Amino acid sequence: MWDVVIVGAGVCGAATARALSRYQLRIAVLEKGSDVCAGASRGNSAMVHGGFDPEPGTLKAKYNVLGNRMFDRLCEELQVPFQRSGTLILATSEADMKSVEELHQRGEQNGVSTVVMDREALLQRWPTMGEGAVGGLFCPSGGIVCPYTLVIAMCENAARNGVQFYLDTEVTNISPLEDGWRLTSQDGSTFDTKLVINCAGTHADRLNNLVSTEKFRILPRFGAHLIMDREYIKWVDTTITQTPTKLPTGGHTKGMGIMPSADGTVILGCDSVDYTDPDDVATTSRSINAIVDYFKTFWKYLPISAVYPNFPVEGVINAYGGLRPHPDRDDYIIGEAPGAPGFLNAAGIESPGLTAGPAIGEHMAELVVEKLHPQKKENYLPGREICKPFREMDEQERRAAIRENPDYAKIVCRCEQVTEAEIRDAIRRPVGARSVNAVKMRTRAGMGRCQGGFCQSRVVELLCEELGLTPLEVTQAGKDSYILLGESCSHRFEEVAP
Repeated sequence: MWDVVIVGAGVCGAATARALSRYQLRIAVLEKGSDVCAGASRGNSAMVHGGFDPEPGTLKAKYNVLGNRMFDRLCEELQVPFQRSGTLILATSEADMKSVEELHQRGEQNGVSTVVMDREALLQRWPTMGEGAVGGLFCPSGGIVCPYTLVIAMCENAARNGVQFYLDTEVTNISPLEDGWRLTSQDGSTFDTKLVINCAGTHADRLNNLVSTEKFRILPRFGAHLIMDREYIKWVDTTITQTPTKLPTGGHTKGMGIMPSADGTVILGCDSVDYTDPDDVATTSRSINAIVDYFKTFWKYLPISAVYPNFPVEGVINAYGGLRPHPDRDDYIIGEAPGAPGFLNAAGIESPGLTAGPAIGEHMAELVVEKLHPQKKENYLPGREICKPFREMDEQERRAAIRENPDYAKIVCRCEQVTEAEIRDAIRRPVGARSVNAVKMRTRAGMGRCQGGFCQSRVVELLCEELGLTPLEVTQAGKDSYILLGESCSHRFEEVAP
C-alpha cells in the first residue's frame, strides 16, 4: 500500500510530491497525460504574481503571497530561470486609475508592496512609454518563470528522492478501504493508499464528487497566448497588463498583457472563454484574433511602440492555450474533503495558481505529516543535476563541454542552439522525455522561429535511438498523436555491394 497517492502532476501535484519526498513515505503520482505538466500549469502566461490582486482574506491571497516569497530559493535550488522583472498595471484613462488605486489598497491589505505611478513617473522608468498612458501600478515583486521547466524540475527532484510517477494513468474510480482508498485507472490498474491528494486540475471536481458529501463544480476557462520572436525582448523588460475586468460567470480576469519570457521571447495574452470540455485546449482563430485585435489598439501605449509603431503581427511565431480550473465559489478549495477522511483537495487552483502552487504544496505536505507522522529523510537531496544550456555557455565553457561529450558539437536546433547531448540527456533524465513535445519542453528544441522545421526529424531519430522505437511509434505528445502514418514506399531496396 502507498502512503500517499497524488493525482495530477501540475504545479500543485509536483510541489506536493517534492515537499513530501523529504519524508520516509511511499509516494505515487498519477498523471492522465503522457508527460508531467500536461494541463493548466503548462498553458499559462508564466507570470509570478505579486499578490496585490486577490481579494484579501481569501486562500488565493494567502497562497499567492506565500508562494511568491518562495520563488527565489526554489528556483535557485532547482536551477530554474526566474526573474523578478516586476509587473505594471497600465492605466489609459481616469477610470483605470481608480482601479489602480483600488489594487494598491488591496495590495496593502495583502502585505504586498506596490507603487502608484502618474505619467511623469512612468516616463522616468520607461522613457518611451506611449502617449495616452496616464499612469499605473507597479509591483516590484512580480516576476516571470518558465512554468513547465519549474514543474519538470520539481518532478525530477521528487523522483530523485524516491517518488514514483505513473504517466498515461487516468483515475476513473475511487472507492473506500478500511484503512484508506483504492484508485482505479482506465486500464484497470489499482493503487491502494492511505491518503489521496487531489491535484487533478479541471478534473478535480469529478474526483471529489465521487467520495465527498460536499460537491463542487469546476468550470474550465480557456485562455490563449501568442509567442513573439526573440528580437523583441530587448524592448520588453517587465510585464505590462491592462486593469482587471469582471467575468459574467464569476471571478475576474487580469486581461491582456505583454510579458517577457524567462527564455528570451515575448508572450502576449490572454483571452478568457468559458468551456465545457475539461480537456479541450485547442487554440482557435477566435482567440488568436481577439489577442491580435487587442494589441493592434493597445500597442501604441507600450514602450516598444517607439521602435515598432504598429503591432508587428509578422513577429508572432506560435500560439498556445490552456484551461484554468475556475471553481464555483471563486476561491481555492484546499483541505480534507467533507465526509471523506484521508482525501485531500487542492482544487480550483486557477490564476495565480502557478505562483501559489509551491506554497500549496508545502501546506498539503503539512497535512500529510499531521496524519501519518513520518520521519524526515537524512539523505534528502534538495536540487537536481542538470547541465548549463549550450546557448548560455561562453566559448570556453562550450569547448570544455565538447571535450567531455562530443555530442555537444552537434547542433540539432539551430534557432535555439540545442545540441544532441542536451536532447539525449532530456530523454535519460528522471521522468524523462518520451515525445517530441516532451523534448521541446525540456530543451526548447523546436521553439524558435522555424518551429521545428529543421530539427524535428533529428529529434524523432534521437527518440528512436534512446527508447528503442521505430519512427512510426514516435508521437508529438503521447497517446495517438503519431507524427508518421506509414512508409512512403512498400518496397525496400537492398544495398548493392560495389
